[in-house]
Amino acid sequence: MPTLATAVWLLLWGIGLGLILTRLARNAAARMGMMDGPDGHRKTQESPVPVAGGLAVLAAAVSAILVVAIVEPDVAAALTADARKSLALLAAALLITIVGLIDDRYNLRARYKLLGQTAAVLVLVLGGDFVIHKAGLFGFTAELDSYAIPFTVVWLLACVNALNLIDGMDGFLGTVGGIALLSLAVVAALTGHLFASVVALALAGAVFGFLWWNLPPATVYMGDAGSMLIGLVIGAVAIPASLKGPATVALGAPLAVLILPMFDTTAAVVRRKLTGRGMATPDRGHLHHVMLKSGLTAPRVLGIVAVLGLVAAGGALASTAWHNDLFALVAASGVVLALVVGKLFGNAELGLIRTRVSRAFRRLWAGVGDVQSWGMAVRLQGIADWDRVWGDLLAHAKPLNLRVLCLDVNSPAMHENYHARWSNPVALPEAQLWRLEIPLHGAEGRSLGRLAISAERDVRSFAETLRSIAELVAWLELLATEAIATTRPAVHPSIHQSSVKLDPACQSILSLGLGPLHPLPDGHDSPSNTATSG
Repeated sequence: MPTLATAVWLLLWGIGLGLILTRLARNAAARMGMMDGPDGHRKTQESPVPVAGGLAVLAAAVSAILVVAIVEPDVAAALTADARKSLALLAAALLITIVGLIDDRYNLRARYKLLGQTAAVLVLVLGGDFVIHKAGLFGFTAELDSYAIPFTVVWLLACVNALNLIDGMDGFLGTVGGIALLSLAVVAALTGHLFASVVALALAGAVFGFLWWNLPPATVYMGDAGSMLIGLVIGAVAIPASLKGPATVALGAPLAVLILPMFDTTAAVVRRKLTGRGMATPDRGHLHHVMLKSGLTAPRVLGIVAVLGLVAAGGALASTAWHNDLFALVAASGVVLALVVGKLFGNAELGLIRTRVSRAFRRLWAGVGDVQSWGMAVRLQGIADWDRVWGDLLAHAKPLNLRVLCLDVNSPAMHENYHARWSNPVALPEAQLWRLEIPLHGAEGRSLGRLAISAERDVRSFAETLRSIAELVAWLELLATEAIATTRPAVHPSIHQSSVKLDPACQSILSLGLGPLHPLPDGHDSPSNTATSG
């Protein structure tokens, strides 16, 4: 294991080089046009910010390792003892940084980004033998055999994307990633794996050096190049750092260290899956977004995250020192409970799960033949009165003989996120049902989300039904925009119902002379089951 002096030198060199190279990279990025500017949707910073932290962090970490290796024979020996492993990690780090730089510049589609991540992961797995052959947890060991490589690939991709997803607030990724790397460095030192400890210490120092320029208000961003690099290295060094026997990786410590990004990623998957959204659909429901919207200032969010990260790290170190995964489990569970009980994060996703489970039990209790209508409404984020909008929409839509109605509000720019669904199942062949998905827009063409409809092809004229739906959509957009304007005058002070810009298709259909829809008075029909979560 590295001596205390060696560890300090690695950390200090990483910090110093991170400070210098990040500033140089920031200035170069500004000259080259590598900027991340506000887009009116998810990115709400006041002015463009250079995106160059990833390359600077990689260069600082590699340089720190090389400098210390020159004067510390133990470090040089750790790097050359398994040159294949060292070269594979360096090659994978370079590859994923390049993929990230391309994504930062050209905004790659999700499938191409995943393809680049997979290529970098395979370089590690096949080129450097970073493979989890046996996984141990709570005293049980699973022989992965032919599943070893797929399991390792999934682990590494999960780490890459978990760190990538939390990079949405000034200083957040640097705080979480830096603490995780330091924790793994100590875990690796305790288990006698010098190589993993050296890499983690150097990268932790580089991240902390970058963090100086990234604290609120940030003057430079890490970008996908940096967030994916940190995720890849964390996933990679966790494998040798957590070895407790011949090719056996103890999962307790790394899972505890990564509890914050893993919890955020799990919540995002639940949120998007249960609302029918694509996995790559952006929103402002991540950990940092929700904590900020709860009224916390950015420095307080970073302080809370740092404390929670240190608690998780303490559990990981205790589980390694005393060879008991229970310490890691208790620490990780405590972090999750603190966020949920404190209503800082996870409550909206719990509302979705609770509603779906309740529906499943009711259907099971009623039997397969149950054809009663079912509905749900969950507030994921925001303060606009979407329950009223949904209730009015549902009451007006029922006469159209609809079978499924789904209102999915996802407007990151306005911090509004709401999902409601109603269904009235009937035993009809698929050929008799038609489906329609309509994008919704509010004032100034801002995206509000979508309205999904499934209906029966009945005796009504199909054209007549479409005209009624178009009118319904136009009326819904007016009502939704009014709901936002009423509760958020500071966000859109100029919004008035008379000045709303509707979808052109709706305008053209309304010009046919169809009469307006009128909101129902209080006491209208409501969904048969609602679940609201803040």
